Amino acid sequence: MGMHASREDYQRFHATRRKTMIALLRKHVSHVLERGLDVGGGGDVAGLGRPLQENFVTRLYAVDQGEDVEAGRARGVQTEPCDIDREPLPFANEFFDLVLFASVIEHLYNPRFALDEIERVLRPGGWLVLEAPNAVSLGRRLDALAGRNPFRWFNEYNALRDKAPMEYCSVFYTAEEAESLLGESFEIVARRYAMHNPPINPLKALLRSTAAALTPRLSDCFFILARHR
Repeated sequence: MGMHASREDYQRFHATRRKTMIALLRKHVSHVLERGLDVGGGGDVAGLGRPLQENFVTRLYAVDQGEDVEAGRARGVQTEPCDIDREPLPFANEFFDLVLFASVIEHLYNPRFALDEIERVLRPGGWLVLEAPNAVSLGRRLDALAGRNPFRWFNEYNALRDKAPMEYCSVFYTAEEAESLLGESFEIVARRYAMHNPPINPLKALLRSTAAALTPRLSDCFFILARHR
């Protein structure tokens, strides 16, 4: 959970993000799919494991690393160890109907490899949900205006020797950049933006939500729903 003191804090921080992702799937996925894969979330990214299993897929699988593998299995998700930055997904070609790739791509040094693997295991007509932090969010723009590097914490951490896997972020993208990474193999169906819910004073929270409502591109993160051609 990284910067979050408890699981409850983590869930609260990601509440709007979770609602946005569920609403996006409900709008476009008209029936329950057979198999879904959660890449890097241990079957429970932002608390999505149960909603996915209850509403969208009959069987949920996951890949993750370290203790999150056992955590996923403890939740009843078939979770396999895999470093998606360098290891092939341990599944057959065209095995899945839905792949959730949420809050992962920004951690990777080799996203092309990961996306090629996702394409391989996703059947034609299958759905991909890609979610990531927004490189041009309001907070990062304000940092830049104040003369601060918006990515200073992540740059400092990544410069240290032996960066731990999936710790902090490696690369930030705009939604347009993420869509371009999908290439011609995917049809972009929808794009959405959402804000996180950090523990801040009510006035600042109101300003953040108002800015995002008026200009969605200022939001903290984006979602891309794409269909494998």
